[in-house]
Amino acid sequence: MTALTRTWAVLMTLTAFSLWAGRAGGDGSLGLLGAGLVLAAANFKADQILTHFLDLRRAGPGWRTLFRVMLTLLGAAIFGIHAIAPMIAAA
Repeated sequence: MTALTRTWAVLMTLTAFSLWAGRAGGDGSLGLLGAGLVLAAANFKADQILTHFLDLRRAGPGWRTLFRVMLTLLGAAIFGIHAIAPMIAAA
């Protein structure tokens, strides 16, 4: 099995995990845990796509670190907005 095939299988597994973790509860909300799990899976999937399919593994360590930091910051910002949205809506 090639590296791309293994990566594809990991991506499909993470997609199924995201579908499971992202199912809405009785009130129609994911909750913080579900949102965090979905965002973590999406972050890892994006890293795998950048590394294997877009061949970022051949780039220098600075580029890889930059993209991973940007992905992490984006995920953290989305999670933070999701976490504080109920407080903003209540105000």
